[in-house]
Amino acid sequence: MAGPSLVFDPATGDVLAADRAGEPWYPASLTKLMTAYVIFGKLKSGQLTLDQQIPVSELAAKQPPSKIGMKVGSTISVDLALQTMLVYSANDMAYVLAEAGGGDIRRFAQQMNLAAQRLGMTGTYYVNPNGLFDPLQVSTARDLALLVQALYKEFPEHAHYFGQPSVKLGERNLLNRNSLLRQMKNADGIKTGYVCNSGFNLIASASDNGRRLVAIIFGARNGKARADQAQKMLTDQFALPEPPNAPKIASIENSPLGTLVPADLTGTVCKGKPLEIADAEQLAGWGISFGRYETAQLANMALRGRVLAARDWVRDGAAGVVKMPGSVGYSAMVWSLDQQTSDALCAYLKQQNAYCDVMTPESFARLSAMAIAEAKSKPTITPASAQGVDVSPPRKKKKKTAAKRKN
Repeated sequence: MAGPSLVFDPATGDVLAADRAGEPWYPASLTKLMTAYVIFGKLKSGQLTLDQQIPVSELAAKQPPSKIGMKVGSTISVDLALQTMLVYSANDMAYVLAEAGGGDIRRFAQQMNLAAQRLGMTGTYYVNPNGLFDPLQVSTARDLALLVQALYKEFPEHAHYFGQPSVKLGERNLLNRNSLLRQMKNADGIKTGYVCNSGFNLIASASDNGRRLVAIIFGARNGKARADQAQKMLTDQFALPEPPNAPKIASIENSPLGTLVPADLTGTVCKGKPLEIADAEQLAGWGISFGRYETAQLANMALRGRVLAARDWVRDGAAGVVKMPGSVGYSAMVWSLDQQTSDALCAYLKQQNAYCDVMTPESFARLSAMAIAEAKSKPTITPASAQGVDVSPPRKKKKKTAAKRKN
């Protein structure tokens, strides 16, 4: 299925085309636009400067690609960190900037959420600064349109980052991830995003006769498809006269967080990638169960929907789909909470007529023990070659004698 989309005029806030623009979606690296927004604010207030050298922590260096791969303890300027984050979509640099701007990732995420609230992004919630998948981290096309509008309006001096064709890093020249900049002559921004769960996202801007339009694409099947879709939507709108009474971005209604489970495109975009199943042995503390399901996919859907509604309770816990020992079922669970939080969350969910069961440390310990016992009881599979499969071992080559080598 095609994801939500939106075309708008950032100067006026006019919506020119929209499809399910208030539906929650995993933003992936479009998240980095909010990271940039918060950092731009700190530059304006003098808390940071563009030439300031900021350190690379162990946590930042451990972020998976896309990354520039700087060593722990090395430093980079705020300016170059912004370039590599916005042009090359470097996940490690998003963490470097967040730690410089907020002290740690949790505090910076709080700043991101406060900024989102101030901008009226009612369908958005942030957990990390780079957009790597977390079931709690969602946004909508409507909300990201508000963010883009704010970026252009409040920080025009930094708009050059969004259309920069490449970034020079030592001997490397890193091309902008946004291929539309090379495909459409009047394209001038703004940011790509991709994880398996979201599909290929793109916020694309282009200018024509002094007028800029922005298209937001969610859930394309590949990078070429998102660029082609954005180009078509922008070209079509430039060809039309400006509407006299277009609706504004803020007039689009968001689905309340937790009422609609975001689509998960992993099975379409990343075929063959297995659903991650949490190890029952890692369950600890207090927690809750959202119920038991026949398949891991059903449990995963329940989990993704429930944790959004319960985001203020589960933010500091761990969540996952757990294979229930001794059965064929799966459970959607949250753990590593305290008793007060678990009790309060279950009471809230039951008020919403949603299933919830408080899990005590003792119940988690029993599940863990059962999982360990079950693993030990499974027979060890001997490799096929050791079971007498009819495969002849490779013959050893005979060493040639000195006389033969002369021939």
